[in-house]
Amino acid sequence: HQEHFEAIKATEEENLRQKTSLCERLEAICTDTLKTFADWDTVTKQIIDLQAEWKKIGFAPQKMNTAIFERFRKGCDAFFGQKAQFFQNMKEELNSNLAKKKELVEKAEALTDSTDWKTTGDTLVKLQKQWKEIGAVPRKYSDALWKRFVGACDHFFEAKQAATADVRNEEKANMQSKQSIIEQLQALAEQEEGNIIQKVKELQQQWNEIGHVPFREKD
Repeated sequence: HQEHFEAIKATEEENLRQKTSLCERLEAICTDTLKTFADWDTVTKQIIDLQAEWKKIGFAPQKMNTAIFERFRKGCDAFFGQKAQFFQNMKEELNSNLAKKKELVEKAEALTDSTDWKTTGDTLVKLQKQWKEIGAVPRKYSDALWKRFVGACDHFFEAKQAATADVRNEEKANMQSKQSIIEQLQALAEQEEGNIIQKVKELQQQWNEIGHVPFREKD
């Protein structure tokens, strides 16, 4: 009879040792380094494994059984409480980011048909920079919101490129016309006789009626 109870006592002491070890492993987990959902999920699996191990272990000595269980439960509750707070904070941050990015999308879409190429282009570049500085948004909105923003920016810059291409072509044509006038003036300057004043005035008039040339060629 005495041997039987001694065996039970030894088993309970071993159970206490194992449960104490689980508490120590649980309490050694640091949540300060957990910054993402994936980080928390990884550690959550570790906690669940510890809980599964706990269930396989029998009773500890009666005077310690309740205390060791309370210690383990306190550690688990603390972890899951911190996890819930993290998820709540992340949810609030994601929703805040969502509101900010929606505002940027609306600003970009309002500028899609602008023909003030310089000012609007600079504004959209600033909006793109702000977009990169804003963190993630809820995944279910992310792709659609990004497509709207990129679509608005692309629409403007494609229109700008087409418009400025036309301007460049027009400036090149103006350049050729003005070069022709210069050649005609040079030819007139070499004439030794004849009234060239009227012709010069006509060429001046033509020059004034021709638009801009490429900026680098202006001088």
